[in-house]
Amino acid sequence: MKFRTVVTIALSVLCGSAFAQSAKPTPPGGEPLQWMAVSIHQMDPAHENNASANDQPNGISERGAPLASLISQAYNFGIMPMRDDEIQGLPGWAKSARYDVDARVAPEDVPAFKKLSGLSTADTIAAFSTRTYTGEMLMQQALLTERFHLKVHWEKGERNVYMLTAAKGGARLKPTESDPNHGSISFSSGHITGKAVPVVFFASILEMPADRKIVDKTGLTGSYDMDLHFSSSNLSSNTGDANNNDPDFFTALQEQLGLKLQPAKMEIPILVVDHIEPPTDN
Repeated sequence: MKFRTVVTIALSVLCGSAFAQSAKPTPPGGEPLQWMAVSIHQMDPAHENNASANDQPNGISERGAPLASLISQAYNFGIMPMRDDEIQGLPGWAKSARYDVDARVAPEDVPAFKKLSGLSTADTIAAFSTRTYTGEMLMQQALLTERFHLKVHWEKGERNVYMLTAAKGGARLKPTESDPNHGSISFSSGHITGKAVPVVFFASILEMPADRKIVDKTGLTGSYDMDLHFSSSNLSSNTGDANNNDPDFFTALQEQLGLKLQPAKMEIPILVVDHIEPPTDN
């Protein structure tokens, strides 16, 4: 789905018949497909710095993926991997193991898979905001259930978070002139840039330099172009890098984009792992 590679509308149908009442709505993107072939191998530790993920028209290919990342792709309603404090119950081996994963659908299912994995930005936001699993997420869940015997449940837990709000004077974000369904965003040390990015996705990216869960409270629903420069050192102490003129992260956010982060305690969804095993043989 868009925006969800590494770094990717629940419809209620009311009908009087008993059959319609028992029918489940189609997941965003379409019904999940069956995997035709799946290969999972623990990554050679000597290659742990060569992690990668590649879009495939007929499935998924990942190298050196942490198990927590695979779980996050299947269950997280956001574009970034879930933070450590958002997943509970992983045993020690599952926290350190990395896997090479290749999964493919049948040739006749490729068009349907392209639709599943190419969910539009608008439909992705709608699914995430209602916490509705997409068809692609359900396929990833099935893979984890079959090969790792994963069982999970959701519960609420209080965590330290930041609330993203407009700073005094209002947000200073540039509405995009690009196609809002084909946005992009990149993050490097001290620099975040994006084209046609929804603020809720931008908030997820900000979790990396902020080192804390961020909850979007701006109320902004459009897509924007943005360019943020900040000192990459001493983020937690809010002090800038003496070797350059960029302000610290929190100051840069206010001065350049008219946004601010307010610390708060909030109950957020926590994914609890009830059971997991090393993957079964290929």
